[in-house]
Amino acid sequence: MRVISDLSTNEVLQGEPTPVETTLSKMNGRYSVEIPVGTIEIDSSSYTIPIDGGDVSSLGFSQLLARYPMYENIVFNPCLTTNDVGDLDLAAIIDNSSNQILPSPYTGSYTPRLQTGRFSGINVGLAPNSTAMLAVNDHTTPPKPGLIVSDTIDIGPVTSGLGADSFMVYWKIYKFETSEDVRSNFGATTGLNEPSIRYLEETDQEPSLMTVALSTNDGGSWTVVRRFEPVSFCTKGSLIRVAFFNTYPFKIYLANYAILF
Repeated sequence: MRVISDLSTNEVLQGEPTPVETTLSKMNGRYSVEIPVGTIEIDSSSYTIPIDGGDVSSLGFSQLLARYPMYENIVFNPCLTTNDVGDLDLAAIIDNSSNQILPSPYTGSYTPRLQTGRFSGINVGLAPNSTAMLAVNDHTTPPKPGLIVSDTIDIGPVTSGLGADSFMVYWKIYKFETSEDVRSNFGATTGLNEPSIRYLEETDQEPSLMTVALSTNDGGSWTVVRRFEPVSFCTKGSLIRVAFFNTYPFKIYLANYAILF
């Protein structure tokens, strides 16, 4: 399920089933909030912002946690507000020199390469559905992937200081296409007056050239994970991070993500 909201007012416009892969949806002046599993009730009191427990994202992620009773906690980032930008680490360094995450020729250390909003300073804010992993830069040696890294998530306080050794990661990604604005009185386009349309494209959630990795020791080491697939570690960890790598020649938009533990 997804919830469609107005981009300027954040008013909830409608709830609808998530379309099948490759479906294009017009999103001019609107944005989509993905509900991870099942459905939630949408009525005149529904809202997307603020993220305060009663919003559609919080309700959706609470439902996700209830779907998997083997986990007691969930942390999530809906990628909708300024605070959500603050939950990303824009200065992280991930060492892939041992090829623990990406295969050759992706060696060395990587820093985030992404599109998002501002958490502090001038013109703070975030336009929903606009956080993205940039396309790979293959004009360098080694090539540089698009990369989004979460800030450190300290789960110690909700695990009595013990941490956790079993996790599951969820995410939702999109592609976007934008048509050209055409107003012409020349050649083959004579008489055309067509607006630019921004299309959201539903896409495969585990494409072959996108990699997601989880760290339980604040980035000291990383483990590649699959969507909705449990992963267990030999020792408990309290300082959690998740990283999204894009080695495609185009942007991949990150709608939201969550970690269950």
